[in-house]
Amino acid sequence: MSPYLRRLRKAVLWLLAALAALAAGTLTFFAIQSHRRESRPAAGAAPASGLFVRAGDVRIFLQEAGPPTGKPVVLVHGTGAWSEIWRDTMEVLAAAGYHAVAVDVPPFGYSDKPRGALAYSREKQARRILAVLAALRLRQVALVGHSVGARPATEAALVQPERIERLILVDPALGLGPTRTGGPRFEQNDPAWPVRAFFAARPLRNAVLATYGTNPLSTGRLFRSFVAVKDAVTPARVQMLQQPLVVEGTTNGYGDWLQYLVAARDTSLGSDLARFARFRMPLVLIWGDRDTVTPLWQGEALRKLVPGSELVVLPGVGHIPYVEDPRRFDDALLRALAKRSPAR
Repeated sequence: MSPYLRRLRKAVLWLLAALAALAAGTLTFFAIQSHRRESRPAAGAAPASGLFVRAGDVRIFLQEAGPPTGKPVVLVHGTGAWSEIWRDTMEVLAAAGYHAVAVDVPPFGYSDKPRGALAYSREKQARRILAVLAALRLRQVALVGHSVGARPATEAALVQPERIERLILVDPALGLGPTRTGGPRFEQNDPAWPVRAFFAARPLRNAVLATYGTNPLSTGRLFRSFVAVKDAVTPARVQMLQQPLVVEGTTNGYGDWLQYLVAARDTSLGSDLARFARFRMPLVLIWGDRDTVTPLWQGEALRKLVPGSELVVLPGVGHIPYVEDPRRFDDALLRALAKRSPAR
């Protein structure tokens, strides 16, 4: 090898080493910042507008609006959000006479953050939602699940269908993948080995999450990546999403939750898509036609999969329609709630 090539190779190796050191330093810095930030007990940090209820193995934080005697509508948020993201919709439901209940699904918001990936299985999350209904003495509810929040919502409807008067899914992220025949399949159960290896290295996993996930500096950018209407990502909404990031154990909880979502084997009832055809309650799918997270073809496939279901497409919006176009979303939701139930 010529002296020039030796020098060039040495320079490249030094550059790679410097970049690796910079990356390690960045991850370490934000990991330390998250440890300092996540210092408050949930009970002391939670807003006075809500309350905690015991839901099986955890305490769930929830917020309510509307008359307690109104028809109950339970709202389940998606990734990285918490109950407050439903505030505008809750007020519309309350004005229409409904009893709106928005929950913080663990590990998000102010609810408990149990340790271990298996703590966030679809079955356990569904049981927690059902335990909330029992704690509030709600016999039958309309259950609304958005994005990944649709997973425990559908599981709850499969486990105790008698408790779910109707099911409304908003751009649900159910882990669907296409097949050659055009129908959907559940694709979570085949994670690549690098994914499994990454999540098995808990310190590295948490450091990356502290840098790009639970870092308040990333909140706005992540939020914008989910929506088509970028103006919907206002400073007030970003600040709202950042509020619970001070709760103890947030980054580790997010890591365990994400590990189950992308690297664990899901054997829940909802992983068998054929079971969806057994739904007997009204099922309404509300979908943004510009959703790039869960594209519209998934809604069309689900509508075909579940006899009697309805797909409502909202033009011009992406993955979070109740934030991107609240008026049209709320109109669609109220129509879905008024949809006549079949005779049981």
